[in-house]
Amino acid sequence: MRVRKFKIKVNRPGETPSETFKRDTIADFKRVQRGEKVTDSEYDIVINFPDISWLNKIVSPERLRIYQTIKDKKPTSIYELAKLLHRAVANVQRDVRELAEFGVIELRKTRKKGQKRETLQPECNWDALDIAV
Repeated sequence: MRVRKFKIKVNRPGETPSETFKRDTIADFKRVQRGEKVTDSEYDIVINFPDISWLNKIVSPERLRIYQTIKDKKPTSIYELAKLLHRAVANVQRDVRELAEFGVIELRKTRKKGQKRETLQPECNWDALDIAV
């Protein structure tokens, strides 16, 4: 079973993303100097959110349905995924693009035989998510 490990960091109240990055980078550098392991190295993806409300961008009920449908049904396009979910194509397209930007899913360009236009095929190349906040 392939598990994709995510770590989601949330900025401290009043802290800007650049301040969080600076703080984390300095802490990691000090760990390396002491010969310790960098804390985030065990994760496939580390995502930094300004506050906890952004967690919904990854684990909302609709987005969890997207993961499960991609994994189980293997749709060949975002349009097909939207039909399987019984949701508007524009909404699914927005969700899928955001998930791809975060690295949670992948979008592969495909072209069916006889088609002139390429489509984006959503893919989940893992069996489970392990999310640490």
